[in-house]
Amino acid sequence: MPCEGFLPKGQRKSSLPGNEGNAMNQLYREIAEQPEVFRRIVTTYVNEETFVSWYEDHPGTIYLTGMGSSLFAAYPAYLYLLSRGFPVVYIDASELLHYGLQGIRDVDTLVLLSQSGESYEVLEILNRLTSRPKTLAFTASPKSTLARRVTKAIDILSGTEYAVTATKTHTATLVTLNLWAMAQAKDKATFLHASLDLELLAEEAERLIGTSPEWTKKTLKSLEFAQGAETRVLIARGPALSAAWHGCLLMYECAKETFLSFSGGQFRHGPLELAVKTMFAIVLALPGKTQELLVRLAEELAGRGVGVLLVGATLEERYNLKVLPLHFPNEYFAPALSVIPIMLLAYTMAEEKGIEPGKAFLIQKTTLRE
Repeated sequence: MPCEGFLPKGQRKSSLPGNEGNAMNQLYREIAEQPEVFRRIVTTYVNEETFVSWYEDHPGTIYLTGMGSSLFAAYPAYLYLLSRGFPVVYIDASELLHYGLQGIRDVDTLVLLSQSGESYEVLEILNRLTSRPKTLAFTASPKSTLARRVTKAIDILSGTEYAVTATKTHTATLVTLNLWAMAQAKDKATFLHASLDLELLAEEAERLIGTSPEWTKKTLKSLEFAQGAETRVLIARGPALSAAWHGCLLMYECAKETFLSFSGGQFRHGPLELAVKTMFAIVLALPGKTQELLVRLAEELAGRGVGVLLVGATLEERYNLKVLPLHFPNEYFAPALSVIPIMLLAYTMAEEKGIEPGKAFLIQKTTLRE
């Protein structure tokens, strides 16, 4: 029987597209649109060498700020800029609003992230600013209030997203912001190579989505070893932390399940002790500087009896260690791929519980107040 921690008894139906002729719902449509969005970004921004116009001469300190999935999408670009010597701040917009505005100078660059362009905290930052930095918006709504009020607005090209749970807007923000970061570093070769990277990203996303009815059901069935898990965690390092953070949000909003997210390093500084109880861990071990560290952690957890789903790397499976390899080499774009399996798992888990995927009861698509 499937893991009761995820799938309550008596609610075992599945209507994933391609299963038993049932129609896909709005959330799945938006998950399935992501390969097309990646290709649209390539056509519009990469092939046209738009990076030339995105370069900011003397950007000062770069502030990357937003809320929820928009903020999480900025973490790979933050690490990219940080690794290339840029003074850069990554901060929750609600914290910047109350604790950080005084530090922003006229010579700085303020990058505001909001899929709707109407998020309360992001707009309120503009209302309360006393300095006059360069302001830049990444948004899916080029006619929004935010887009009208900033120095420059970049359309993430996802199109409108209707489901409450963010899917294509999250990955589109991540990809376009990465391209902007490459432009700041004058990394023309990497920017142009992004055309190949993003086509591969689209192909791998199509593969995952196209085979999802098979592998999601197989994965959930194999989670018998995690039945009754008292703790569920998502673990990653580096740029992939964005996928771990957003993965938790997907589980909260879509599947109504509780997961905790940790960096692989922080997990060893205390949370590892939770493995004395029953635990289920999704470990995102993507290509890059810390992949081997995460693979070792996954093996260690499995050796302690933890139920582990390892995403990204290749490893021999065992009864309590399941593997979903991903074939994508670019460390900074890879989180846009690794978060898709979590979207699909959250979708399937919701359906198996009799919940309409993407339907919210307490929240709205756009948060308009603190």
